[in-house]
Amino acid sequence: MKTNIAITLVLSVFALISCTKKSADQTVWIYTSLYKDTVADIQPQLEKEFPGVKFNFYQAGSEDVAAKVQAEDMAGNIQADVLIFSDRFWFEGMATQGKLLNYKPVNSEKVADTFKNSDGAFTTVSYPIMILAYNSEAITEKEAPKSFKDLTNSKWKGKVSTGSPLASGTTFTTVAFLSKSYGWDYFKDLRKNDLIAEGGNSGVVRRLQSKERPVGIVLLENVLRLTTTDPRIKHSLPEDGAIIQSNVLAIVKKDGEQTIAKKVADWFFAQKGQEAMAKSFMYPSIPGHAGPVGAPELSVVMKSAPAWSKDFVKETMLSREKIKDEFSKIVF
Repeated sequence: MKTNIAITLVLSVFALISCTKKSADQTVWIYTSLYKDTVADIQPQLEKEFPGVKFNFYQAGSEDVAAKVQAEDMAGNIQADVLIFSDRFWFEGMATQGKLLNYKPVNSEKVADTFKNSDGAFTTVSYPIMILAYNSEAITEKEAPKSFKDLTNSKWKGKVSTGSPLASGTTFTTVAFLSKSYGWDYFKDLRKNDLIAEGGNSGVVRRLQSKERPVGIVLLENVLRLTTTDPRIKHSLPEDGAIIQSNVLAIVKKDGEQTIAKKVADWFFAQKGQEAMAKSFMYPSIPGHAGPVGAPELSVVMKSAPAWSKDFVKETMLSREKIKDEFSKIVF
């Protein structure tokens, strides 16, 4: 009898060790365009929330993240478990191909239908917005451009920069909206004004700060981050509407239950995750959460912003490469 008890205890200990080891060996890869300081804020929170799970991040611009996933897919193994970045149209394509897990995170039912996949393949976790910015040492508030359309005025020749839609998902979205609103002649006029379109939003900020290009088309979050460190950089909401971006979260479809990945997705739509988005100067996608410090109310932004629609999303998804090619021919 004692021998049987001893054997049972030994087996129980081995089982416990095995379970602990299995838990400790769990790894979740998150591929994201969230900024490095946001990743540094989120990672320890996730590790505290999910003890025994190791979180690895691949952080880069949206288009670089998309390219990495596509390369891994072609090689037959996507390493990423969770994706978070701002090329909504790429996610639409991946959902169509059946590459994403249909899962509706807790609270995601509160996100506006326009900003999520009806089957749960992806959901917007936050709203970055594209606005106008200027260096107040070079340009006064009165002189600053009041709209995206204003940038075609010859007075802004050699003074404006933006990111590239080939590198930045938010810039691509902006190009898609502006080309729909004003046609490609708008970008021909910007090219005549010697527009610089290079890299991502951080490059626009550097050119603003150096006064190389004292006016920029850039994300509001980039400007708000400078409130205390470089108050020279000011922002304004374009009269023709700030461009609402869709920072999307999705789970890559893999074998098994993917329990941890689902719980991680839930975390991002719960209070701590939404607070992390606001702390990163983006608007949380779940109504009722405070917006970023120093930003106008989202309702104010939405009033004049070009509207997302199913037709616009479908049209842009199908013409994604054509839009990039047309922009490249005109601007580069």
